[in-house]
Amino acid sequence: MVRFEMHKDGIVDLCLYPPHAATDEADYLEALERIGNLDGPYAIVVDIAGSTHLSREGEVRQAAWAKATRQRISSACRALALVRDNPNPRSRQSFERLWAIPVHVTSDREEARQFAAKHLDKAVRP
Repeated sequence: MVRFEMHKDGIVDLCLYPPHAATDEADYLEALERIGNLDGPYAIVVDIAGSTHLSREGEVRQAAWAKATRQRISSACRALALVRDNPNPRSRQSFERLWAIPVHVTSDREEARQFAAKHLDKAVRP
């Protein structure tokens, strides 16, 4: 299941979690398109703990999206927090290479949300 929510506080939630549906990959890629068109400032919490992997075509589309939105996200997004079952430095480094924004990887959803909120607060209140 994919859940995409834009909150009034500027935090964007993108969650992929069980039960998985046949439409998950398409829904996820559609959510990425929506994120790529957002005006800032905002911060993203992506919760992929327990999610499945993308197909090869999905990975190609995700990579193309990341390349196409690099400049826009680097200027509009204030931070990205990634929730994974097994966080590791490679995950953080991969996202840091994509965009010029702070990235945090954790297994704790509340920690991820606090990280995103902290960076969004800095953007709104210098």
